[in-house]
Amino acid sequence: MINGFDKGENNPDRVPDEGRRRFVVAGAAAGAAALSGQSFAAMDLDGREGVDLPGERAVEFGSAGPISMRVPQGWRGMNLVFYEMSANDPDFLEIYGYCDAQSYQAGDRVKLHVSTTSDRFDLEIYRDGKEKEVVYRKSGLRGKFTPTPADAYMNGCGWPVLHEVAVDKQWRSGFYVVLLTVEKNGERKRAEAGFVLRGNKQTRIAYLLTTNTWQAYNSWGGANHYWGIHGKQGDANSPMLSFQRPWERGLVLAPPNFPYQSSVRDRMRLEQEADFSPEGFTNWAFMMGYSAWASSAGWAVDNRPFAIWAEENGYPMDYLAQTDLDQGAEVLRGYDVVVISGHDEYWSWDQRDAMDAFVEGGGKLARFGANMLWQVRMEDGRQVCYKDAAEALDPVRNDPQRRHLLTSLWEHRFVKRPSAQTFGVTGLQGIYTATTGGAPRSHAGFTVYRPDHWVFDKTALVYGDAFGTQEGIVGYEIDSVDYIIEYGLPRPSKLHTPLEGTQILAITPGYVDQIPTGTEGDAILDTAVKDHFVRFYAHSIEGKEDPATLAKYRYGSAQIVVAPKGKGEIFCAGTVYWFLGLKWRNRTVEQITRNVLKRYLKTT
Repeated sequence: MINGFDKGENNPDRVPDEGRRRFVVAGAAAGAAALSGQSFAAMDLDGREGVDLPGERAVEFGSAGPISMRVPQGWRGMNLVFYEMSANDPDFLEIYGYCDAQSYQAGDRVKLHVSTTSDRFDLEIYRDGKEKEVVYRKSGLRGKFTPTPADAYMNGCGWPVLHEVAVDKQWRSGFYVVLLTVEKNGERKRAEAGFVLRGNKQTRIAYLLTTNTWQAYNSWGGANHYWGIHGKQGDANSPMLSFQRPWERGLVLAPPNFPYQSSVRDRMRLEQEADFSPEGFTNWAFMMGYSAWASSAGWAVDNRPFAIWAEENGYPMDYLAQTDLDQGAEVLRGYDVVVISGHDEYWSWDQRDAMDAFVEGGGKLARFGANMLWQVRMEDGRQVCYKDAAEALDPVRNDPQRRHLLTSLWEHRFVKRPSAQTFGVTGLQGIYTATTGGAPRSHAGFTVYRPDHWVFDKTALVYGDAFGTQEGIVGYEIDSVDYIIEYGLPRPSKLHTPLEGTQILAITPGYVDQIPTGTEGDAILDTAVKDHFVRFYAHSIEGKEDPATLAKYRYGSAQIVVAPKGKGEIFCAGTVYWFLGLKWRNRTVEQITRNVLKRYLKTT
């Protein structure tokens, strides 16, 4: 999708008819092309354009471990990556832009880097929340087209600053949407940028947006940390992602019926939302011209729901980007509690240092999110994460002074900083549950084991009760620690180095790689590559892949956990989709959330 269209109905979340048919397709080493009236490049795996394959051929897909398949006679082998990108055509109407920083404070100037093929463009900036608060409008700004380099995903777009906006002290802390609009000969195009406005510490809650994970999933320009046109063959994910590029469509603004990655999404949303279409999340996004990754990360689908609930329920919050924590613990000084929600997968060493210092000093961490896995580094305006290729490619791997900064699992034997020591849990012990790729029949709620804990005050829950099943609050990615059952109650084992005093309150099974039974309808995710993730975990952490070691890392769970740390305390919900219980007003989920905030804010 090159750009969405807008017929002028003044609804920023509307998906116009023309926009449903226009999206970007890029093949290995190919440039972007639009399907609606533009060229389409079909690239086979050798990089030859439009080559028919004679007979059968083994094809490999992806960089996280090859999957071999036979291509029948008459098929064309394709290794396509779908991403948003400038058409790089001065005659094609478009506009894109990005801010020079992820966050600002009062008195700063927001510098907007813009490329547009229109002579003029309009600008609107508003705080996105329960109500839309427009803070700035300007029409007829001078436009300029600047070509986008082929490696923009890694080295940035390099566009000039076409406009600057001073941040007024009256603007409230929050996430601000930047709308850029152009119109020519009755055709209208729009692009979205955004930024975080930090507060002045007049509130007691810091809402930490998971901006590292946003970045990891943003493939604007050709790649993210999962797939892309990177590498010699042009078919790999990129370990380096520039902050100096736009967000793909759907990460900043998305329609309210955007699908979630949950096998229970159809059941609830068909009941709750008249316009919901029950296609798979990637198919829906592709068909509607959105990023396939917008259901995994970003403001619109992932972080916004908790922000709306907090405003509706009278919890004022100051907002922070994760990169703000790289400045040190001083950023969090003065807050009683840090709240995190949604998909929280990527952290830097310095960011963890800041969080650890905050909690050890008496602060509280309320993490209504999950999927803590990867260490990243911030270098030269880029986010770096080599992930499963870190041992082979990360430049710090052979440096004794920096080896601990290897951008792999936090539990990696070179890093040795278990996630549970900061968050009470880890993403290792069961990444997935209630997904179309595995455990699709999970009830997707939590089963209660310690109903007398303060977390469950006023819920009326008893031992063995389940809650959140209708909304599917457990999934699609989850956190936990390994555990044993003793006299009917779960207790942490020592496998993931849990914090002393960790209490496991509720559990739902999850997995890393599932073993298929071989029957029709099997739900499998990564077993086609022979336990890729399980083997990667075992090798990374223990340096071996024997059956006994693999068995440690195949299965796990989602867990609600409370753990003391220094003078502070940690609550972790252990699921990405906790916010669905808030969005759809699950009484128990709302009460638990209030209980956590009440205790951590010391309110009556």
